[in-house]
Amino acid sequence: MKLGWIVNVLLLAAVIGLGAYAWHKGNQPKEPSHSLSTLSPGAVKKIEVTRREGAAYSLEKRGEIWYLTSPLEARADQSQVQRLLDLLAATSKEKLAATDLKRFDLDPPALTVTIDNQVFSFGTTNPLTQEQYVATGDSVYLVSSYYLSLIPTQADRLLTHNLFHQDEKPVSFAFKDFRVEQKDGKWSVMPAPADKERPSQDDLNRWADDWRLSSSLLTQVWDGKATSETVQVKLADGTNVVFAVIRKEPELVLARPDEKVQFQFSGEMTKTLMRPPVAKDKAGAGAS
Repeated sequence: MKLGWIVNVLLLAAVIGLGAYAWHKGNQPKEPSHSLSTLSPGAVKKIEVTRREGAAYSLEKRGEIWYLTSPLEARADQSQVQRLLDLLAATSKEKLAATDLKRFDLDPPALTVTIDNQVFSFGTTNPLTQEQYVATGDSVYLVSSYYLSLIPTQADRLLTHNLFHQDEKPVSFAFKDFRVEQKDGKWSVMPAPADKERPSQDDLNRWADDWRLSSSLLTQVWDGKATSETVQVKLADGTNVVFAVIRKEPELVLARPDEKVQFQFSGEMTKTLMRPPVAKDKAGAGAS
């Protein structure tokens, strides 16, 4: 009985201790959390990035699509822009008056990001916390240096990696030796392949999706040099997009002249994008 009594006392003490800990924790003052912005990422229309040393660039949202507008006009990588806009969600435990900015390396700042009409100025890092000093409005905040890493150093880092806009729907592809087109919701290949090589609608849909959704390994500004081979693509809205074939080996490089951008894919993508779609088992046999 004595042992049972001791166990009960220990359990009661443990319960009281846990209750005291929970009460103490619940009554601790909460750490301050200061938001740097009240802007909504979805409502933003313009972004400008300037550096104390280095070129500036700017972006503009047209409809639902982001474009680089300076120093070049080109479609931007939408996910990259959204990462840049993560700055609007930054919070800080420290909020200081925006005075004596030189001590934060904010006069002038190393980098400024203007999102619509709000300016974020980036200064030095705190040697103890490794957090970044960022000034906006009439205050200076300490935020994670993660936000600085989201800001591309050069405009071409923001170039899109997708051949088509998200709202562009191809319905016809015309190559030098063959054509793939969609009529009444069904795809066909011309000239028609032999029966044993004829692709199914699933095969054709996959091939069209490879073109529409493929993401390049590298995107660069196109130098404008003429090429002898092109791919003519007709979209569902009746407009046409032309891709210049820069090379097929050792990697596939396509340029989109209307956007002055070229896309580099692995050499394997030449087999996928530049050859007629075939039956799945035939495609597998060719790849092996």
